[in-house]
Amino acid sequence: MIKLVAFDWNGTLLADAQAVCDGCNHFISAMGVKPITLRIYREKFVVPVIDFYESIGLSRKKVLKNAKMNAQIFHKYYELRASTIRSRANTGTILKWLYQQNILTVIFSNHITRRIEEQLERLKIAKYIDGVIANNELDEALKGRNKGEKLISFAKTNDLNAKEILIVGDSSEEIEIAKEFGSISVAITHGHYSTKRLKAAKPDYLIGDLGNLINIIRNINTTF
Repeated sequence: MIKLVAFDWNGTLLADAQAVCDGCNHFISAMGVKPITLRIYREKFVVPVIDFYESIGLSRKKVLKNAKMNAQIFHKYYELRASTIRSRANTGTILKWLYQQNILTVIFSNHITRRIEEQLERLKIAKYIDGVIANNELDEALKGRNKGEKLISFAKTNDLNAKEILIVGDSSEEIEIAKEFGSISVAITHGHYSTKRLKAAKPDYLIGDLGNLINIIRNINTTF
């Protein structure tokens, strides 16, 4: 039975793929490389972000040397856009439903905790979220990823086993975390990864609308 749904944030609950792509392009341009399109971004983006930058032609050494500048350029541009970015369709619907079903809901993300919390308040959905598991430093996602470890720690603290957790995200990272942990994965299209890449990662479910989660969870829970 599903007792916890863990949502990725960027691209999953927040429709910010273009804004993130544009923010990355500001840094890419500063490094003397031609900006990329959203289509290419969706084919190349990965965390740690240093691997993404290297895949589109930036020097890994140069990016690491300019890590602080990367964080400053990206977040300055991105946060200017953040106040107008909408949530994905049916975000409110699924969060309210989970709340009514007494199913715990958390966000686990490579983004910054305080920035996510600000957006949850702006979008008026903070009351439906039981926790935000994210980063504290601006450049953490550039160098590595650890949100899976943080989610596992949260689950242990709340006496949840892997089979009771549904992980929802728009990249292969969430799918990989679910497989490693033994949880159920749901990938959502039209976020930061192309549909082709999501299919290749073989999630348990592939959806294009967050509202589809209601039937998925109902079907899982009726088997118990």
